[in-house]
Amino acid sequence: DAPQPSHDEPPCRRCRSSWMGCGASAPAKPLVEAPRPVTSDAAPPPSSSVEQHAAITARIMNNDSVVPMSAALTRKILKAYALSTEAANAAEAHCTQVVEAQIRGWQSFFVHAVGKGGPDDAASPQEFDGPTQQAFRTAGVDLVRLKGNGRAYWGEGGEIIKTRDRIIHGVAKACGHTPTEEQLGAAKYATLGYLVRLMFDFHRGQNVGAVVLKGKFDTEGRPLLLVRTQCMADAAEHGSFYRTALELGVVKHVCNLYAGHFPLEDWLEAEAKVCADMRDASSSALPSYFDERARKMTRKWRRMVDDADEWTEANKRNAMMLCASQIKDLLNPNGEPPKGGILIHCAGGMHRTGMIYGIIRRYVNDDPIDEIVADYKRHVDWKAEGAVGGYEELNVRFIKEFDLSLLDAQEIVFEEGMTQDEPISAAGGTRDEWRYA
Repeated sequence: DAPQPSHDEPPCRRCRSSWMGCGASAPAKPLVEAPRPVTSDAAPPPSSSVEQHAAITARIMNNDSVVPMSAALTRKILKAYALSTEAANAAEAHCTQVVEAQIRGWQSFFVHAVGKGGPDDAASPQEFDGPTQQAFRTAGVDLVRLKGNGRAYWGEGGEIIKTRDRIIHGVAKACGHTPTEEQLGAAKYATLGYLVRLMFDFHRGQNVGAVVLKGKFDTEGRPLLLVRTQCMADAAEHGSFYRTALELGVVKHVCNLYAGHFPLEDWLEAEAKVCADMRDASSSALPSYFDERARKMTRKWRRMVDDADEWTEANKRNAMMLCASQIKDLLNPNGEPPKGGILIHCAGGMHRTGMIYGIIRRYVNDDPIDEIVADYKRHVDWKAEGAVGGYEELNVRFIKEFDLSLLDAQEIVFEEGMTQDEPISAAGGTRDEWRYA
């Protein structure tokens, strides 16, 4: 059995933090199981590795969003290339064929990449990593019920970038257009957004991690968990990690940190609706859902520290203050101490999530920095030197150098000349079915 936390342990070293007091009056106890969802038409899970790979291959190759997404992406690229309406209409059908052919080729590559039994295997029986399993067990979580995976997928050999470039240059050639650097930049960003969404949907990695926040307990005396994931295609489905974590009470507060422009909004709206439906059914305020997209001003602190040329003391300090305000929000859901576990995610659950998760581990747990960095690497798909996945050294520096005293402050006071926030620019034009402007 996993060791249970002692209530005689001294309070955390930063107990003067205003977001939650230390200690508890009741011993930790296991979570009460919620009824299993009943779906009479649900297919039984595949019984062997061969069947699992066959099912995954079929799901990827039969993905019904590839055709409409190819058409939507083509229109997006032609718009980025600033073609006249007449020229764009004349080229659209042929360009759509070019785009779909490239996506189909990438689709076949992807089946090979996730179906060969390696670390990126989408049928891998390995679910949560050891530290995450330990955290769940310490908090009394029933791991027979809570199914999910800690798989992060960055892609192999830069194939997603190669596919992006083949698409944008293929469209340019098909419509006889020579794009400017600015037009190419817009087309690259639009294309990458659709490919990232397809990658998430194909692989179904969840990038789940969890840590017990030392000296912190929920309203029933259970150790408080901080859970991290990526944005998940299956969040709203019965039996998914996300829905089950909410049903079992493992998570009481969800924090979406992503307010970017990639076409993930329908997934985000679906996960928010799960929380809203559960609140309505229970006539309670839980589970709460904090949505960075709902803010009138969205915090772009990561952009200030993601380029070595911009890594100045002024930018770093400004970014830390914006990040601190975001951390204080998620550690104080609705302005109150958390009632239970907190789940945070951005898009891929790697960089923004990884930095905030690492900073909280420093602040609340005083965890060794080597453990924090190892955890960061695991969740950006680091495999070895030369195969570093989404690892960014500046992310790690930000975690290490973050001024923890900002989280003790009652109020974040920005210095003169600092950016306090960045307005969300209203996207022109209409949005497609994935809410991509």
